[in-house]
Amino acid sequence: MQLPLFPVDIYLLPNGICKLQIYEQRYMRLVKLATANHHGFGLCMKIDDNLCHFGTRVIITDFDPLPNGFMSITVRGIEMFLINNHSQDNDHLYIGDTSPVPNWHSKDINFIDQGISDNLKQLFQQHPEHAHYYPEPKFDDITWVCQRWLEILPLEVNQKQWFMSRNDYTAALSFLHTVINNNSKSE
Repeated sequence: MQLPLFPVDIYLLPNGICKLQIYEQRYMRLVKLATANHHGFGLCMKIDDNLCHFGTRVIITDFDPLPNGFMSITVRGIEMFLINNHSQDNDHLYIGDTSPVPNWHSKDINFIDQGISDNLKQLFQQHPEHAHYYPEPKFDDITWVCQRWLEILPLEVNQKQWFMSRNDYTAALSFLHTVINNNSKSE
């Protein structure tokens, strides 16, 4: 699938939600393309000046024109993708030839993993500005919980890319158990 690409430092996974400010003309065009094609656009990260291999296709769920002529858009992650090839248009907008990466399957949370979910609930309570994006959080779905944690944690770009390359949530869950258990012991 051909997608306009938005390189940004935001790590968003399927069902994740965030706001973006659009102020460059090439990204105004990206918004027009994304709404016209009904496929959305790709959020991807960069290492140095190179686009990373994995990204997330997003759709625009809301937008607001800002007084300064910029635009604020709210996007929701749909699916991860692999960038097979990319080019830049004359205005330097990246266009990528992408292949979808299967979404991690939803799975009900197990008793042993309940602490991971409970800690995320607590974090949402402490940060209502983040929680308001999720009026119906899925704290009983371990995949959803792992993806929200990965979006929040301050990981290096290569670590984020590695998690995107996994077939399911199990590596993320193992990592989260280590991080959260180590954090609990140090408190």
